[in-house]
Parts: sequence; C-alpha cells; structure tokens
Amino acid sequence: MTNERRQTTRVAIMGRLHGVAVSLDIPVKVQDLSLGGMAIETSVAFPVGAVHEFEVTLGDGSSVLLRGRVMHCRTISAADVTPLYSTGIQFVEDEPTENADIGDIIDKLK
Repeated sequence: MTNERRQTTRVAIMGRLHGVAVSLDIPVKVQDLSLGGMAIETSVAFPVGAVHEFEVTLGDGSSVLLRGRVMHCRTISAADVTPLYSTGIQFVEDEPTENADIGDIIDKLK
C-alpha cells in the first residue's frame, strides 16, 4: 500500500516550465505539475492555506494563469545557506472554466 494521496499523476518538469507568483512578483521553479496541483521551489516561504495566483510559461511562450492553495511548505536548503523552500500547491477553481488550460500545458510537456 502506498501513502500517495494525489488524485492525478504529476509530470516532472525538468526546467521546461517557468513561473511567477503573481501577487508577490517572485519567480518560482516548477518541479512537477498535474491537473490537480504542482510543486514549486522558491526563496520565499508560503503560509499554508494561502491562495495565490501563478503564471506558468513554457519555452514556446504559451502560458496559463493558475490559482492554488498552499498545502505544505518545507525548507529544503541547509541551515547555513540561503533559504530554499519546496511548496505543494493544490489548484482551486472559482469558476468551472478556470485552470482549464492546464491540460494543454501538460500535453505539451509529455
């Protein structure tokens, strides 16, 4: 039995997708992505439960604006270096069509 709680399969990004936390205007490194959420790496800690908008862009210039709730945020750097955080984001939808383009981005990454 596995402890995997995700309902959708994540796609490893390997540098093919770049992002920005819109409200904070800071870059985010997208580690992996699925229809239900993503993992990001940043130099800023995000409070659990906060909802943020992220603009993610592929190398071909196609982009999508995503809204997501912070599910966890963990320090991944050593104590004696610049802080680095891994944050799990669960996408949220206020309207049925919001986040609909994420499937197109995932298809381009496969």
